[in-house]
Amino acid sequence: MKKSKIQKSKTTVVILAVLFAFWTWLYTYQDDSWKFWLNLILSLTIIWIPVAWIWSIIDVSKKPEEYYLKY
Repeated sequence: MKKSKIQKSKTTVVILAVLFAFWTWLYTYQDDSWKFWLNLILSLTIIWIPVAWIWSIIDVSKKPEEYYLKY
């Protein structure tokens, strides 16, 4: 039985980025796993958390809607 593929939405990922910072990269883990793990490790230093939050918002905002439709 073939599993149906649910498309992901850019609106959802931007909201996730605003609310959960670098955890939003779990939404597109196949392509963004390195970003997630890098930011998780660097976030052990408290100073990196705001940087990771801003980076995640900018990163997901600049990608086109079609990027998320392939998931």
